[in-house]
Amino acid sequence: MRPSPRICSFLTVSALTVLGLSLACNGGSSGSSASTPAPTATGAASIILTDAPSDQWSAIEVVVTKVTLLDKTDHTKEVVAFQGATAKINLVDLDSVGELLATAQLPVGTYDALRITIDPSSVNLVKSDGTAVPASQLHVQGSTVQVGLSTDLVVTSGGSNAVQIDFDLGHPLFLVQTPNGDWSMNLQARHRPNANGMMGMAQMAFRHRKGTIASVGASSFVLHTDSGNDLTVNVDAGAWLFDVDAKAVGSFAGLATGKNALVKLRMQSDGSLWAVRVWYSASALQGWTPEGHVIGVDRVNNHLLVSTNAGMPRAIAIDADTAFTFHSSQALGTGTAALADVWMGFKVQVEVKDPLQVPMHASSVNIQRAVDGGAINAATATSFTYHHPIAGDRTHAYANPFTWWYLGFPGITSTLPGDFAAAVTGAGDVRVQGASDLVWNTGTSTWDASTAVFLPVAPPQGTISGSYNGGQLGFTFTNSAATSQTLTVNLKTTVGMQPAVVEVANQGGVITVSPIDVSAWATKLVAPAKARVAVVPKPDGTFSAYAVVVFTGF
Repeated sequence: MRPSPRICSFLTVSALTVLGLSLACNGGSSGSSASTPAPTATGAASIILTDAPSDQWSAIEVVVTKVTLLDKTDHTKEVVAFQGATAKINLVDLDSVGELLATAQLPVGTYDALRITIDPSSVNLVKSDGTAVPASQLHVQGSTVQVGLSTDLVVTSGGSNAVQIDFDLGHPLFLVQTPNGDWSMNLQARHRPNANGMMGMAQMAFRHRKGTIASVGASSFVLHTDSGNDLTVNVDAGAWLFDVDAKAVGSFAGLATGKNALVKLRMQSDGSLWAVRVWYSASALQGWTPEGHVIGVDRVNNHLLVSTNAGMPRAIAIDADTAFTFHSSQALGTGTAALADVWMGFKVQVEVKDPLQVPMHASSVNIQRAVDGGAINAATATSFTYHHPIAGDRTHAYANPFTWWYLGFPGITSTLPGDFAAAVTGAGDVRVQGASDLVWNTGTSTWDASTAVFLPVAPPQGTISGSYNGGQLGFTFTNSAATSQTLTVNLKTTVGMQPAVVEVANQGGVITVSPIDVSAWATKLVAPAKARVAVVPKPDGTFSAYAVVVFTGF
């Protein structure tokens, strides 16, 4: 999963759906008895959705209606892993937590692809400034996306496995603004392999679940989620429970059928779910969300502004005894002074003293993910600087280890800060953009950059001023100085490294998006077509195309 700013995505409720999938065959003979074949062997598989934050959107909400897995030997054989309707999922919010969409019993076998279907009418877009995109200005191009699995999902009899899918919000084609101001949404997703298999699930944080308690057992309870699905939650001595009605630490004995609950979960390697924290109440729980992104730091009133599932930020008061940590184990400091080391884009988990208090006061703030990003205005062999016109520039030393790559190509990485610094060039309005994950340096008490990813830079809409020829084209746009600026853009033809090239066509008000094959570039990418480009910098000072969009009919 790539980092990107708000850096570069909070907590709406979805479902854990346990689906029993079995195949029954009726056999018979001319005799009085019939034999019943043994049931098909199955194993458990979990479908998990993740993503990274977006600097342009505060909400990209969808309802997932179906997930199917494709048999490796025959893609016409599809197995349903989830079908129904989740509550709206805010894709922007899934950068440091996983959305456990479904756990299903699947026939034993090997699967190498997956299809995700959404309800197009459910899509809701809210810009980072809080402005919603009217439904009439949104065009969803298809409702299904197929994702190839970079490593096969192998389901064994009685075993457990999981597949993790990233919605690629940073892809320039995920949301494209057309010349008339409308938006075209094209689902982009990719497999995120887990090198540690199911053992890695124990380290993953899952989004909190909200619902009502359907039943209580000796050491577990069944949560009926707001999406109408049930999940079994095991409880051991390590779980922390809070009685919201009493405003005090609770106990397992306080759980009862019909009570409302908010649950933080963890998954064991066998696929079972266990409670980490449980808030319960006889009355409806307030819609507060322990996790969210920092969208503002008020050091005058000592507040953190944290995103919520309602789309509006919530002010969290920071007291003198509020403890700040990174990844739960590294102490950053206590009290309001620690606010100097927190900024927009950080993903945090806030424990509050009283969830019913207004404003809520934080007892602790754990930084799950620290990030920075934006225009890079300087880079040396030892550090680089992100430019922030309002907040002030921030310089980060290279952490050890340090890696950098281009968005979309995490497998092509470099560990050489010198090459990274050489690529930090620009031309006019085309300022190099980047994003970084940060780690806390206890020696210097500062944030160092463990990664840096060059993000595609998208100048304003312009025209193709030089038709595609010999692997490049000319693109001209009007820059911020109200003057014409022309870029020479290189387009790689190597399979696997080609830019995304598409045509957005308007035919009688119907907007369609079609990919343009490399064989047609010379006939489609011609002057003076209206176009947009997204480019990435190279260490030799040139620019390569990440995406090219040609508009026709506008």
